Amino acid sequence: MTQYPHDLYVVSNTEGGTDPETGFPIPSEPTEVFHCKCRERAAGPGNIIAKESGEVVNYSSKVVMPNGTAKIPANTKIIIKNGDEVILSGDVIRFSDAPQLHCRLWV
Repeated sequence: MTQYPHDLYVVSNTEGGTDPETGFPIPSEPTEVFHCKCRERAAGPGNIIAKESGEVVNYSSKVVMPNGTAKIPANTKIIIKNGDEVILSGDVIRFSDAPQLHCRLWV
């Protein structure tokens, strides 16, 4: 059994720029950037978490990652894949790197 079987991608917008022929702006495109290996776990019955602002919300999945993974800010769009299959797509509610065996985030 693999501890972190899934791949976590952060979605960021690449700058569109300007069309050299017409001078019109080119819209930005969302790009998936590999962040780390992870394990996605669907939320159970106690799926309530406090946001960084203190607001209490329900989450749909908890994602665990290796300890020392770079922080992903709240409201960042992420995609989790199992090979080529997308198993989760959403916005980060909260990231925790409390001194434990792994980092966690809630989507």
